[in-house]
Amino acid sequence: MSRWRGRALPWLLIAVPAAAELAHRPVELLLSLALVGAAVVVFDRFPLPVLALATAAAAIPALVLSPVATSPVRLWPFLAAAVFGYLTGRGPGEARLVGMAVAGVVLAGLPVGMAVDVRERGGFGVLFGLYDWFVLVLILAVVVGVPWLAGRYRRQRLELHAAGVARAALVERDRIAREMHDSLGFELGLVALHAAALEVAPGLDERVRAQAGEVRAGVAAATERLHRIVGVLGAPEDTDVVALVGRATAAGQVVELDMPAPAVVSVAAVVHRVVREGLTNAARHAAGEAVVVRITNGAGRTTVVVENGLVDGKVRSGNGSGLAALRDEVGELDAGVRDGRFVLSALVSHDVAERRDRERPRVWRLVRVPLLAAGVVVVVGLALYAFVGSANRLDDGSYQSLHIGQQREDVVAVLPRFQILGDPERALPAPPGGAGCAHYWATVQTDDRLFYRLCFADDRLVLKETVPRSRR
Repeated sequence: MSRWRGRALPWLLIAVPAAAELAHRPVELLLSLALVGAAVVVFDRFPLPVLALATAAAAIPALVLSPVATSPVRLWPFLAAAVFGYLTGRGPGEARLVGMAVAGVVLAGLPVGMAVDVRERGGFGVLFGLYDWFVLVLILAVVVGVPWLAGRYRRQRLELHAAGVARAALVERDRIAREMHDSLGFELGLVALHAAALEVAPGLDERVRAQAGEVRAGVAAATERLHRIVGVLGAPEDTDVVALVGRATAAGQVVELDMPAPAVVSVAAVVHRVVREGLTNAARHAAGEAVVVRITNGAGRTTVVVENGLVDGKVRSGNGSGLAALRDEVGELDAGVRDGRFVLSALVSHDVAERRDRERPRVWRLVRVPLLAAGVVVVVGLALYAFVGSANRLDDGSYQSLHIGQQREDVVAVLPRFQILGDPERALPAPPGGAGCAHYWATVQTDDRLFYRLCFADDRLVLKETVPRSRR
């Protein structure tokens, strides 16, 4: 139930603005809500493809439809990209892969947007397309990048809290163990002292004295074992599988180790625990049987297999607490009889362990690539804007010399090289049917004369007007 609640909130965050924008288009609204619902459902399994599709859904209308559409670009797809950007940041995906997915979508849209601009505006459409693309990159850097950073920050906070809780649990475990050692060790020492007194007390027969000696020896052994346990609890975690197998062999176990290369450092402790559990089970339930340990490092995961023969062909099982604890630490764990042998196999994923070591970067490491990319886009965009702005002003004398019905080639001869970047046409009345318009800044701008609008149809000038600042 909680899983569905977690999916309902992102869907609502996207569905409510979409319903407000598409209320007058019920078919488009229902289709959009269905697609958003499907994206939310499959997001856990395919986060990067969903984020890429959400980014494309926001970018395509902005790049492709802007030069030809008269209605405003939809805002809810950008909100959807922001929501999925945040959810991706909350997930385990690497920053490099997320950046590649979003960058791939944006780069793929560049030639498409430029092609549409060229078709609608001619050769100047190349600069229009570049300008629109740079603006879109900046928008997506904010719409997707900022929520992703917020999600990643939230994830790291949760991981830090979990690590603190785990550390506190280890400290408390060590404290309890040492307290047990001090108090229980003292009590066991008293028991051993009383047993020693009985062992030498006059008036007792030899049988009682022998039993007292056995009690004293047993208590001493228990005290020593308690000391060793406390030492293990307080000692750093062991990761040396070769040494572990060596100790088992020295104790009398027959163990064959097949490990072509040492275990990956990030999962060495987990691999050590799996092997130790397998050797312990073999010693407890299949004493005298040979044990084979195989450890293989693969792409993104390590495979651990511990197998041993069966005593009298039967499986002797314990309470399973050791295997249950291991299942919480490894990706996949399986234990059972195969071909007459007991096999414990585990697939230990490198991802979780490596992220604990690698994905706790400082704030600068986290944001430097997005900031660098955004900085490059800003600099190039400003340079493009300045370059175009240096040659997109039409002087009043040239404008006054133009007349309706004039051939396009004669008009173009007196026009600047470039037009106004952006899309002023959205704020103006529709031109005559089939006409395409160009816009140029006035050399001397006033409230009554901000820029000029020239519209052509059939290669002739059909409309010329001065646009005041109030209509911008």
